[in-house]
Amino acid sequence: MSELGQSSVGIVNQTILNGVVIQPAEFRFTPTGRQVAMLIVEHLSESEKSAPIQHLELRMPVVALGDLAQTCRDIAVGQNIRVEGSLNQKRWIRDGKVRWGKTELIARTIHLLDDKPAVINN
Repeated sequence: MSELGQSSVGIVNQTILNGVVIQPAEFRFTPTGRQVAMLIVEHLSESEKSAPIQHLELRMPVVALGDLAQTCRDIAVGQNIRVEGSLNQKRWIRDGKVRWGKTELIARTIHLLDDKPAVINN
């Protein structure tokens, strides 16, 4: 296991999440002018393989950057999507202690799964 802040060579942070958009994208710009979109995706599933937990529920903030953020304007609430990307958890230091915030999925690709066959890539 690596120390906090050191590179984890050979470790892959790759996540695929299928779900429904439950909150429209909110848009902002970074101080350098890069567009950022954040939307909420909900995943609900049943699984007999994950006993004792058989009903799985997750609401995940999804962050899209740059051109991918711009294309999020076309994603409606209720749209089924597949997001491929990496997990990130915000952290900061307060009073000399590391504090951890929300976990979010930084999108690399967003696939629209309903009747819209488009694939959106970052």
